[in-house]
Formats: sequence, structure tokens, C-alpha cells
Amino acid sequence: MHTVDSTNIEGMDEEFELEIAERLHVFASRLNRLATEQVGKRSQIEQRWLDDLRQYHGEYASDEAAELSRSKGSKVFVNITRNKTNAAEARLQDMLFPTDDRNFGVYPTPVPELNSIAEKDPQTPEEIGPVAAAREIQSQADQAAKMMQTVIDDQLVESRYHIKARDVIHDACQLGTAIIKGPIIIGRTKKRWDMMPDGMSVLQIVESLAPTVERVDPWDFFPDMSARTIAEAEFVFERRRLSKKQLRDMAKLPGILVSQLKEVVRAGVKTSLIAKDFTDDIRTITGINTVGEGNRYEIWEYHGPISKSELIDAMALTEENEYSSIETDELDDEIEATVFFSGNHVLKVALNPMDSDERPFSAFNWEKDESSIFGFGVPCLMRNPQKVINASWRMMMDNAGLSVADQIVVNKEIVAPADGSWEMAPKKVWNLVDKTRSVAEAFASFSTPSHQTELGNIFSMARQLADEETNLPLIAQGEMSPNMTKTSSGMAMLMNSSNIVLRKAVKNWDDDITRPLITRFYDWNMQFSDRAEVKGDFSVEARGSGALLVREKQQENLMIYSNISMQNPEYYQRRDWAELDREIAKSLELPYDQITISETEIAEREAAAQEAAAQGAPDPAMQKLQLEAELAQARLQIEQQKIQLDSQYKAALLRQSGEEMALDHQLERDKMAQKERMDMSHLTSKYQISERVRQTGYATAQERNKTERDKAAAQTNVKLTEAQLKAQNIANSFDTF
Repeated sequence: MHTVDSTNIEGMDEEFELEIAERLHVFASRLNRLATEQVGKRSQIEQRWLDDLRQYHGEYASDEAAELSRSKGSKVFVNITRNKTNAAEARLQDMLFPTDDRNFGVYPTPVPELNSIAEKDPQTPEEIGPVAAAREIQSQADQAAKMMQTVIDDQLVESRYHIKARDVIHDACQLGTAIIKGPIIIGRTKKRWDMMPDGMSVLQIVESLAPTVERVDPWDFFPDMSARTIAEAEFVFERRRLSKKQLRDMAKLPGILVSQLKEVVRAGVKTSLIAKDFTDDIRTITGINTVGEGNRYEIWEYHGPISKSELIDAMALTEENEYSSIETDELDDEIEATVFFSGNHVLKVALNPMDSDERPFSAFNWEKDESSIFGFGVPCLMRNPQKVINASWRMMMDNAGLSVADQIVVNKEIVAPADGSWEMAPKKVWNLVDKTRSVAEAFASFSTPSHQTELGNIFSMARQLADEETNLPLIAQGEMSPNMTKTSSGMAMLMNSSNIVLRKAVKNWDDDITRPLITRFYDWNMQFSDRAEVKGDFSVEARGSGALLVREKQQENLMIYSNISMQNPEYYQRRDWAELDREIAKSLELPYDQITISETEIAEREAAAQEAAAQGAPDPAMQKLQLEAELAQARLQIEQQKIQLDSQYKAALLRQSGEEMALDHQLERDKMAQKERMDMSHLTSKYQISERVRQTGYATAQERNKTERDKAAAQTNVKLTEAQLKAQNIANSFDTF
């Protein structure tokens, strides 16, 4: 047993220092072997990732490309994987990160006893005090939770969390697995201008430690491969590739064993290598020339248990020597720590700063693999459909090339080419070899049948299979398939089906990223923040999936509520139309403040109208607005009737042809009609038009409406008659043209 009691590394016994260095080499060798084992166990997953990347970029594997070259057939790659992957990524980003809200919340931990007291209705003077105290405690807790939420939100903004989270989502959709790391502590420098008493501004440089988040490249993440989740992992490795300059900068960090770092540099790059670097492979797939990483040192970061004696050995060689005068037999066997090493050299050992000992990593899967931390991405899920699509298309191209022209058979005993080439060409000269036989006997031809229809069916079925395998139909990508149903109910079913897997992915993000990551930020602030007002017993709630469902339902309910209110005079008078307008714009993610006038301008217009009314003169502006609104409503009613009559006409044509199709134009016009109704109600509420003016204007619009409606009905009746005649002609086998 040794006792480290040294505050000055230079005064340490040289023999003892060499003994500690040797033990650290043994320690590093153990971590090196452990990392090498995980690298070997992950090799199959890495091969799958390479296949995913090739498929995403429309590239064949080297063995497939070689086989296609030997066959001399078509080599085309019909890449539908990229569109599917990008669509999944875009939709998931839109769902998880709305522009107007955060996807998490911090709330006080419920206390049943306190809640029961606060909810009481005090009946006696003795009950008033406890109830008021309980409500005050709840109010303070709510306020502290809101401040904690704001603090975490600010920290995420400073970390550029949303940008890094989108990169994480890209990794998950493409490779199936994505890793985010946080909170990690960095030194942050802020510039601030302070105003002095004499009026001069002075620049202040403020340095502080702040938590942040980082995306971890999945290719550099090596967890305990026997674990199914991050929480189950006994340890985690992260690989970093640093240049010599970065190593020199690393030597300036606190806690670095500079002597060990110098040995790494002297030993050279190759001695630090454990895992294969796939950077060149990835660059080749993406079409970039390889540049090599031969001048990079592998620095490995280990998160997991180590013996406390190993911790003391490492600290004994640091200038800080913060663990001096600690006897090893006073410690437990293991402690959670972070170790930086390269090859057989330990570069730094530090305790996990969090009291919870939780590691800063979280993993997100597009589709989970219940047996592994690493899941499946979109390219992997649609591997077979993509292969069938490529194969069927190649056969279509090859068959088209063969069937477009006849094959020629030549009897060489009868004729020979004058130029010595047997290639067919215009105006080619042939020599008759056997003059006893005719030229007709020398040449023959045969054709290759075309199978484009059969191969096209295979291609279409493969595309449909890709939709089913990924649960991402073309409608989810903003496209319409020729064979896709166009009925509103059918499209709604398709969209709902596509959203199932997306909702599942959102729930995975809530459970695997948002809740653990935000909880770690909460723990960090509770442990290290100097702001007592933000601290309390809180819980973190991830609401990405909940917010998604609520937002979709809220949009629908707001529209229904608005229509009901406009149709019922009693409801119309009770509504705060300005606030309803704001909520509708918010649910649709529209910039309300940019598309509406200010309350000040509204007040000015109302004051001008009231002044004009007091003088007995009608407000021309108000009259104009009223008439415009009522004319818009009249036009809307006419348009609706036109749509209805036109729909009847189209329905007659559909019945006589036997085709099923939705009235897409009717749906679009219904949406436009709904928007015009909203605009009319908005104008009405904004300017509070008088009942007298409204009635007068409406009477005028009604007369115009009747005239236009009669005209439209007459025109449409003619169309219906034509459609009926055509249907009768078809039934009697007459020409319909």
C-alpha cells in the first residue's frame, strides 16, 4: 500500500514515479484491449452502414459493380432510397422542433399531501392559513420550475442544440443510430459593454463554465456491445482523431499527464491505432478523392468504472495532485471515471462530475433493434425493394435494347464482308463466296420479344413494397402515385398510416433523447448553478409526441370552432375574434404579427369611426370594408353553388366511364371558401360594422348573388344534359364525339 503525499511533482521520488508510470501503462493496455474487443464486435454493423451509405448515394457495392461489368448489361441505379430517407428526416425534424414551442417541460414534482390541502375550499378561519400556505408553496414551486425551464432552454440555445439535433436525426435516418452527448462542460467567453458613470462604454470579457451538447459521429462510438441500451452498458468508448497541433493544445488542459502525452508523440501515429478509419471509404462513396488520415492520432475517451488505485496513480503524476494524501485501502474497489488514453499511455483521468454518475451519452434509433444499441435506418429497411427496383429496371433497359431491332444471322459459307468486318452498316459491300447459292440464303433475322409491361409491373410492385417496408408512402413525400387513390378518405388513411412510424420515432426521441438529456441538464444546474431561485424538486417531461398530436387536433378544432361561431349569432358576439385569429395563425405556424395590423391601428380606426358617427356622417372607409366583406361572402356562396353543380356534372361523367376519382378541385375550393369565410369574419370583428350598414350592403349583394347564381345554374344544367346524352350514346354504342 502506498500513500500519495506530494504537492510537487518535481519532489517525488524518481523510482516511485517510474513505478506509477508502469502501472499506468498496464492500466492503458487493459483499456486498449477492451476497446479492441468492441471494435471487432461492431464490424458487421459497420459493413451494414457502408451498404446503407452506398444505397443512399446510388452506388453499387464493389462486388455487384464487378458482376455487372462482366455481364455487359445495364448498370443503372434507380435511387428511391435518398428520397425516402430525406422525407423521413424532414418530417421528423418538423414534428420534433416546432418553430413556436419547445419539446420539453419542467414541472414541480407532485406532493399529494400538499395538493390535497391546496385544493380545499376553506370553511373555517383555522383552515384558511394552511390552505393559503400550501397554495403559496405551489406557486413558488411553479415559478421556480418555469425559471429552471428557461435556464435549460437558454443553455440549449447557446449550445445550438436544434442544429446539432437535426444532424443527429440525419444520422438516425441514414444509419439507424445517432448519438448525442451532453452536458459537457466548456469554457465560454462572452463580451459585454458596460456603461460607466462618465458616459463611456467599456468592453468587459466574462469567462465562465457552461454546459453544452455535441453530436457524436456513430462511426466513433463504441459502447459495450453486449448491452441492448446505453443504460445497460458497462462502459462506453469514444474515438477522437487529433493532429499533432491539437495534441499540443491538449497539453495545456488541466489534468493532462504531459509526460505521457510526449511519449505518444514520440511513438508516432501508428502506435495509437485501434480501429479502422472509414473516412476514406465514406469519401469514396460520396465521390470525393481520398486524402487519408495518416497524420492523425487516435485519442480514446473511456467512460466507465476504474479502480480507485488507478485514479490515484494518475493523479499522482499531475501538477494539480488533487487526490494527494489518500490511502488506497480507504477507498472502495471501483469508481465511475473518464479516462483519455492513446495506445498504452494514459493521458488524463477524471471523476465523473455528476453526483448521479450518469454518463453523458444518449442514443436514438429510427427503428430499434431489441438486441443491440444500434438500430436500423431507412436504407436498411428498404434494402430488398431497392434491389428489386434496380434489377427490374436493368432488365427493362436490356430488354428494350434487344427488342428494338432484329438480330441478324449470317451464313459465312455464302458471303463475306468486303471490308473484313462483320459489323452491320449502311451501304455495306458483301462478297458472294458460294456462287451456287443465293444471297437470300446467306441472311436471316429474328426478333427478341418485348417484356416491358411485365417488368414494369415488377418495378411498380417493388416501389409499393418500399412504401410498406418503410411506412413512408409517396404522399408522405409530397408526391402522388398514378395508382394512388385520390379520395379524401383514402388519402387520409395513407397519411395516417405514414404517421404511425413517425409517431413511433417521435416517441423514441422523447424517451431516448429528450427526457434523459434534459434531466442531465437539470441535474447539472441543481449541482453547480449558483442561482438558488431556480432550484427545486422538479421532473422533466418530454412532450414531442404529445405536442404533435395536440397540434394536429388543435388545428382541426380551431377551424370547427371558428365555423360554428360564425354561423351562430349568439356565439358570434361572445368570441374574442382577435385572440381566436392569433391562435389559428399559431396552430398553422404563421407569423401572426406580420400578417395582421396592430392593436394601436385598430384603436385609431375605431376612434375615427366613432367620431364620424357622432357627427352624423357615415364612415366611408367602414362602409367600403362592409360592402367588400359582404360581396366576398356573396361571391363565396356563388362559388360554392358552382362547385356543387360542377361536381354533379363530373360525377355523371365518372359514372358513365366507371372510374373512381376524388373531386380534388372541390376539396381545394372548399379550403379557399373556408379561408374567405375566415377573412370575412376577421374584417367584421376588426371594424365592428353597424347592423344597419350590414343589412343594406347584404341586400345589394343578395340581388347580385341571385342573378349570378341563376346564370351559373343555367350553364351547369346544359352541362348535365350533355353528360346525360353522352352516357345514353355510350349505352347505345353511338359515337360520343
